Amino acid sequence: MAFSTSGGFSVAAGSTCLAGDPEDQASWHASFRDASNNMYRTSYTDMSHGREVCVRSDYPSGYGGHVPSVRHDVLFRNTGFDMETAGRRTDQKRDAFPGFRDQILGIPTTTSCPRGAKKTPTHGIIPHNGTTTMLKPPWGVLTSKSDPLNHRTTPRTTPRGPAASSMLTPRPGALGASLPTPRTVGFGGSTAMYTPRPGSGASRSNEAAMNLAGAMLAPAPGGDATPMPR
Repeated sequence: MAFSTSGGFSVAAGSTCLAGDPEDQASWHASFRDASNNMYRTSYTDMSHGREVCVRSDYPSGYGGHVPSVRHDVLFRNTGFDMETAGRRTDQKRDAFPGFRDQILGIPTTTSCPRGAKKTPTHGIIPHNGTTTMLKPPWGVLTSKSDPLNHRTTPRTTPRGPAASSMLTPRPGALGASLPTPRTVGFGGSTAMYTPRPGSGASRSNEAAMNLAGAMLAPAPGGDATPMPR
């Protein structure tokens, strides 16, 4: 396809559109191509595939100078921004920092005999049932044999069974150890209320209440018993 320059814009031969054919806009419009490729990316999908989910620096930790990717808030690293940055780094006419990718990954790049970062064996240390529905951490939730701790769960350290009942039994002489035991009456195993001791304050109160109730329900002199209004 031939292009001609007119007024500072590139116009395709035989076309009235600027710069190029709209049907093939992704090949000549970098911003359109980047927006189309990253339009439907979600943080969950990117985390599942180990892709970038936050803005990261291209320089070592502690560098206080200008970091273009952080300053311009560049999240996705498959855009024209990285292509332009790589071109500036390889340009012989420009002064630019080298790439720090190996140093950020932990690979020694300044020693004469680099041995690499220490690699700890990872086989079998992450529980997995072999299915595709169980994500590996940190992008999944680890299952456990114990119930999650909340206000409805009894901690595993709390004793159960006979040991728990012995711990809840008050020792002799302690507060609450001398309370009377309720008597069992009836066939259903129901418990009766505590009976106050004769002569106690509760007994006198009950007797006064019964006498008052009898006086209120007694028939009036020369007439029938009239119930008291409620």
